[in-house]
Amino acid sequence: MNLGGTLKQLRLERDMTLSQLAKEVGSHVGNLSRIERGTAKPSLDLLYRIAAALDYHLADIFSLGDEQHFIDSRQATLNMTFLGLPEEDQHLLLEFARLLKARATRQQPLPGPQGEPPLGKPGKAPVLET
Repeated sequence: MNLGGTLKQLRLERDMTLSQLAKEVGSHVGNLSRIERGTAKPSLDLLYRIAAALDYHLADIFSLGDEQHFIDSRQATLNMTFLGLPEEDQHLLLEFARLLKARATRQQPLPGPQGEPPLGKPGKAPVLET
């Protein structure tokens, strides 16, 4: 997917209209529409403003655009969603993915990052103490 397609997908994931984005970045709807369709190229300054409005780093947007050539749309959506999460939620999502993978292969959960123990065994919710 090209840069414009990536920007459109990120905008739609934020439930933003072109009008809302245009207002936030100080551009025109038609200009942003042409960028998303790939018929116009944004300035670097406008790209920074769009990235900020979508709550992404510009480097992440370029990275997502490059990855789209090699992955399907579901994985691209997952990657973009993951990058938009706070760091703590990213760790929770990774742990959840490990638990799902372990359940799918009927094995014990994989250890967490830096050797941390997993949150729980497949099929059992962890007990939270209050």
